[in-house]
Amino acid sequence: MAMEISPQSSKVQSIDVSVIIPTHNRISMLEEALASVYAQEFDGVIEIIVVDDNSQDGTSEVISQKYPDVHLVSLKQNVGAYAARNRALVEAKGKYIAFLDSDDLWETNYLRTQVNTLVGKERHFSVSGLVYWELVKNQKKIWLQRPNLKKYTSLVHHLLVDSFISTPSSVVIPRQAFTEVGLFDETIRVGEDAALYERCIVSGYAPIFTELPVAIKRIHGKDHLTSANNHKIRKKNRIERVNKLYPLLQSKFDLVPLRCIRAEIHAGFASKYLDEDHFFYWLESSLASAQNASFKYALFNMKRNIKKLLRKSSLSR
Repeated sequence: MAMEISPQSSKVQSIDVSVIIPTHNRISMLEEALASVYAQEFDGVIEIIVVDDNSQDGTSEVISQKYPDVHLVSLKQNVGAYAARNRALVEAKGKYIAFLDSDDLWETNYLRTQVNTLVGKERHFSVSGLVYWELVKNQKKIWLQRPNLKKYTSLVHHLLVDSFISTPSSVVIPRQAFTEVGLFDETIRVGEDAALYERCIVSGYAPIFTELPVAIKRIHGKDHLTSANNHKIRKKNRIERVNKLYPLLQSKFDLVPLRCIRAEIHAGFASKYLDEDHFFYWLESSLASAQNASFKYALFNMKRNIKKLLRKSSLSR
């Protein structure tokens, strides 16, 4: 049985899933994202909420004319993706919340896989596997989105150091959870989705990793935050979150010392800076890692990054 789309006027019909899509100046990709929602092989009722974050490409006009069953929220000023999601969360009526970025897609079995995983389970949220699709090269690769328990001592340890959940488009959360953990922090423009998952875990909501690559993250070179400045913002936000959450998490989980987590965060961003040839920031993050870790750990990371740099240099010749 195919899913049913709940019309805006419906007040009686029970809604299983609210699909929240924030968008800004991406009408063509948005329509493709919507097509992937309409194609879902899901035995349930969904509502689609599109939040037009003050687009200038006629997004609201197209949606209102072509998709009358979509709940459209048109914002008069640009507020950012997290604030846009919050506008939709306030109005969402579904038992579950499914986020979809307007430049991402879902396979036809996405909602069925994610929601069925949660049925009958209390205090959980589901995380799917992911397909990375580089549009320019037309190359795809699969990422299962699961914690690396060989490198980190626990799921929480990995999530604090480096969020392995790449996009909200791969996550479904019970709506009830937001009454406990709160909405997205609108003062943070980068990396707030990772903070939400951390707050869910603090509140006792455990992730279930389906590992099925049923969400598609399209890499298209527009608006993807990979500059040195955005890495700097991400690192600052992550360290602030860790400092705030660590005492709460430490009381519930067996964690490595806080200074070690800080060192790992700085080391991780040092590697990112090196990959993108931001050598000053690489050195700065490497030194910050050394300040929080043992000399042995800092030396190991410096050697590893220098080897990476030499290998990269030889390949470019």
